[in-house]
Amino acid sequence: MIIEWLRFKVPPEKSEAFIQRDEEVWTAGLKSFPGFLGKETWIDSQQSEVLMLIRWRSREEWKSVSQSTIDELDSKMGDLQMQIAESREYQVRKFFH
Repeated sequence: MIIEWLRFKVPPEKSEAFIQRDEEVWTAGLKSFPGFLGKETWIDSQQSEVLMLIRWRSREEWKSVSQSTIDELDSKMGDLQMQIAESREYQVRKFFH
């Protein structure tokens, strides 16, 4: 499993609207892609940050989302489109005993 980790700086007065719209646009849009396993949203109101952890079955399935789809979903965010402040990729390791 791969974790796509995104950090956004979001003004406090827009935080709740941003999270709601992201759920309606991005989460709903990603559900149609093979390999999308789910998403968590973490809020740090003291730092005005929103973290999103998106779980993918494989890196290949994650990277199969086309740039045109990303652009289309971004545009649907409208006035609540925020720049990604930082992004990371993690591979989840499981050990079998």
